[in-house]
Amino acid sequence: MKIYVSIQNADASSFFELDVSESITAKEVLELSEIQKIHKQEVSMLRVGINGEELDGKFKAKPLNYRMSQGERLEIYKPLFQDPKERRKNKAKVKKNS
Repeated sequence: MKIYVSIQNADASSFFELDVSESITAKEVLELSEIQKIHKQEVSMLRVGINGEELDGKFKAKPLNYRMSQGERLEIYKPLFQDPKERRKNKAKVKKNS
């Protein structure tokens, strides 16, 4: 079956089209050699999603258990350097003081 992988790094983005077995999990995709060459992190430390929905174990299964389907896009998200809420608070303080 054909799936897609999108990797967002701080310096570049990559997009792959892969032919994989029917029963592959998201974790097994992350462990493929061509994918590991790019993200170079421990698989358990990565934030990943399927078609824009994060695999966090709350609303979607964790990557260990999620079985990929034909045509799905596995996304590896870049880490956040700043909490978005804190950023908005700081921006509002700067505007208020101006």
